[in-house]
Amino acid sequence: MVKSINARSLASVLFVACMLPLVASCSGGDQGSSERRHIANNFSDLVITALNDPNLEEFDTDVLRRAKNSGRIDQADYDEAYSRFGNCMADSGKPITLTRLSNGLYRVENTPLSDGESIQSAMSIVTRCAQGTTNVISELYGIQQGNPELLTNPYEIAHKCLETKGLVDASFSFDDLRKAIGSEVSGGNALKDRVPFDPYGDEAQACFVGANMTIVKATP
Repeated sequence: MVKSINARSLASVLFVACMLPLVASCSGGDQGSSERRHIANNFSDLVITALNDPNLEEFDTDVLRRAKNSGRIDQADYDEAYSRFGNCMADSGKPITLTRLSNGLYRVENTPLSDGESIQSAMSIVTRCAQGTTNVISELYGIQQGNPELLTNPYEIAHKCLETKGLVDASFSFDDLRKAIGSEVSGGNALKDRVPFDPYGDEAQACFVGANMTIVKATP
C-alpha cells in the first residue's frame, strides 16, 4: 500500500494530483489519447496567467513579477514560500517535515490526523496556510524543475524524468509505469516489486514530486 501526503491534501491513499489552477485538465490515460499533451506553449505564459489571478497576495505577486522578468522562479523564492507555509502549519498545530530532493523540490510530510479529526478539517488548515505562500509558487516551481517540457500527463512527466536519470530504460515504458502505480492504488503488489528501481530513493522521489505525485511507504 502507498500513502500520499501532499502540501495540498491529507488523503490516505496514493493519488495523482492535478492541482494546478493553470492547467485545465489532467489525463492519466494513454500517451496517444486525445487530451491536450502540453499545458502551455512556454513557462512564461504560465507565469503571466498566474499574474492575472485576482486572488493573489503580495508575496505571490512579488515572486511572479520577478519570474516574469527573469523567465524563472528562484530557489530562494520557493524556499521562502515553504518557510511561510511551514510556519503557518506549525502555528496551527500541524507541523510539517520538509525534505529537499535533488531537483530542489520539497517532499512534504504532514502531521497525522488526530483522533476524531476529519480529513476535511485538516485540509482546511492546509488550504488556509497555502494561500499566499505555496499555493501558486510551489506549483509553478514544480513545473519549472520537474516538467520542463510542460507535459500534461503526470505519468509521462515522471517517466521522462526516470528515463533521463537512467532509472528506467526502453524495457520499462511509460505505460508500464502507469500500470504499476495503478495496480498499487487498487491493492496490487508493493510498488517496489513492480518497478525496476527504488521508488522511495531520492532520485525517483524527485521525479515523482516533479510530476506532482507523492509516493511514500505506508506506515503500519
